[in-house]
Amino acid sequence: MTKPLEQNGHEEPDQTGVDAVGAAEPADSHIATEEEPAETGQPQESELEGTVFAQRSRRLPLVLVAVALVLVLAAGIYMLWADHSGDDQSAQKPSSTGSTAQVSQGPSGDAKAYKALQEVTVTPSVADDQGGLTVSANGIGSRKKVADAPTLEIFMDPMCPWCGKVGRVIDPQLQRMIGAGQINVTYNFLNFLDSASSDQYSSRVDNALAMVAQEDPDHLPAFAAAVFAADFQPDESSYQAVSDARLADQAVGVGVPRSLADRFAQGTYRPWVDKVNAYAITRKDAKDAKGEFSTPTIMINGKVWDLTAAAKSQGGLEHLDRALLKALGLKSQDVGHQGKMPSIGAQGKALKVR
Repeated sequence: MTKPLEQNGHEEPDQTGVDAVGAAEPADSHIATEEEPAETGQPQESELEGTVFAQRSRRLPLVLVAVALVLVLAAGIYMLWADHSGDDQSAQKPSSTGSTAQVSQGPSGDAKAYKALQEVTVTPSVADDQGGLTVSANGIGSRKKVADAPTLEIFMDPMCPWCGKVGRVIDPQLQRMIGAGQINVTYNFLNFLDSASSDQYSSRVDNALAMVAQEDPDHLPAFAAAVFAADFQPDESSYQAVSDARLADQAVGVGVPRSLADRFAQGTYRPWVDKVNAYAITRKDAKDAKGEFSTPTIMINGKVWDLTAAAKSQGGLEHLDRALLKALGLKSQDVGHQGKMPSIGAQGKALKVR
């Protein structure tokens, strides 16, 4: 049993002090632990801090806007610098394949054949990604086109007899119009008739044409016409060998330097020629209304031109040049005159020929 405290030897606490404190306590039970500030009408430190924060908070959006504007301006300057720097670097960096320097058109034919063409390591840098060689009054290459002039795209094989017949009719007009800036011409040289010769004649001529396009482009139209000359083009049905020396002489005859012509035999672009042919014959945009590809094919502003109908409209193939001018919207008396442009321009469809 627990005993009272006093019985355990402990004295009972004196209550006198406690009662005295209780008697001295104010009636409102408020115990002042520190001196209260005097009421002076001025904000105290905590209130002052709140007021300063309020003032700063009103200024803060303006500061943030200013900082944001500075950052945007700095970012813009950096982007302009980076873009300019990138242009300089890309201009100095050599292209792995020449065709990337021209306008990329993308595949309109078989994707695998197109990919194989892009993978050729030695190509004429003036060719486009589809193997076309474009000439104009501005020079060689698809980026040199006369902006408001129509573009003729021609597909031909040096052994093709009808290519020769068509070329001999229209080439004189083409060369005059090219020189006057009235048209752009894109040549696609094919070699599917190599099998008709004993020495891969088409491939050898195509290689020579590509070398001229690359190194002496001013003479490409004349040389392209010369290989189809009646006294030079071999007969497809009874081929008689044409030597590299004779091919070189034909080029020199239209102004190609001998130093270039004598290198035709090196076959610099022969692998590229093979891939151009393999891809070109699959191009859907170059097929006729029956879905067939043949040579010669002429496209005007990206659309196949019906050569047969055009020739018939003028009384025969020998008047195809007249039909071509009508399709372009150019008067015969204006051919070769700078500033006299075909009416269809760079985007229009070939006019109907009657």
